[in-house]
Parts: sequence; structure tokens; C-alpha cells
Amino acid sequence: MKKFQFRLEQVLQQRIKREEAALLEQARAEQECDRCQRELAASERKLEEALQAATAFVRPDEQMQSLIYREHLQQVIARQRRLLQRSQEILQLRQAATMKARQERMVLEKLKEKKFREYQELEMYLEQREIDELAALRFGRG
Repeated sequence: MKKFQFRLEQVLQQRIKREEAALLEQARAEQECDRCQRELAASERKLEEALQAATAFVRPDEQMQSLIYREHLQQVIARQRRLLQRSQEILQLRQAATMKARQERMVLEKLKEKKFREYQELEMYLEQREIDELAALRFGRG
């Protein structure tokens, strides 16, 4: 009997590549999300430091500069929070795409396993039939 060959092997390989690409995109999205979180935390620390330093300013021009700087930091923080939220949404989309790609691959892998089991069963059946025929021939001669 010929060697087992899964007819959808090329499709399975394509699905494996699609899953790998989805995992790579998910990893990039996770990195972007982490970067946004780090930048936001750094800006929040700067704002906290600016708030603490503001109490030391006595002259009006220093107080005005401090106020302008703090307002700028608050705007930066608001923008970074929006970016973080968007990067988290993108990450969720990438995770969903990865999960879908994994499920598609697993469906084909299960089908391949089923077909292989069927192939093995057929092979065992044919082998047993051949053994039975040989035994019948020997018995008939004997």
C-alpha cells in the first residue's frame, strides 16, 4: 500500500504560516502596548515631580512657567492615554486574529489525524485480509 499522504497538506502549511504571522502581529501589538504604558508612566512621574517642585517657586514668572509646563504634561498624558487605549484595542484584535488562525489550523490538524487513523485502519484491514488469504491457501493445500 502506498505511503500516507494528506491531500490538504499545502492548505495546512498555509494555515500554519498564517498563525505564525498572526502571532508575530500580536507580539508587535503587545510591544506597542508596553511602550505606551511606559511612556504614560514616565509622563505621570514628570507631572508628579512638577507638582512637588511647584511649591518651591516663589516668583510669579517661575510659577507661571511651572503652570504652563504642568498643563503641557497634562495634555501629553491625555494624548498618551488615548494612544494606550487604541493600542490595547489593537492588541485585542490581534489576539482574536491569532485565536481564529489557531482554530483554523487545529481543524485541519484534527482532520489530518483522523485521515491518518483511517489510513492505518485500512492498512491493518488489508494486511489481515492478506494473512487470511495465505492461511486459506495453506489450509486448502494441506
